[in-house]
Amino acid sequence: MKIKKEDLVFNHYTWYDQGADDRQDINPTRNTFNRNNGTHILWVANWYAAEHPMFQRKDIVKLEILLSEKLPSGLLSEKSVCYWLKNAWNE
Repeated sequence: MKIKKEDLVFNHYTWYDQGADDRQDINPTRNTFNRNNGTHILWVANWYAAEHPMFQRKDIVKLEILLSEKLPSGLLSEKSVCYWLKNAWNE
């Protein structure tokens, strides 16, 4: 399942880093993650959906809440955000 901009529920995101839309690799890197950048949210959402086949479109709002409101401020890289998300999902 490919999650697109239109699938996101929140609308407060800025949209920059346009080249990231075409990013083919799904492995988290040490690249900086910005919870207010819609492109970054989409990348993490697609990573999570690829890692968890039971993820459905209805789960997008939960993912957005976790990333926008619950994500600790000290997590700066894709790797740390993805690791945190895997653990936070079932809490």
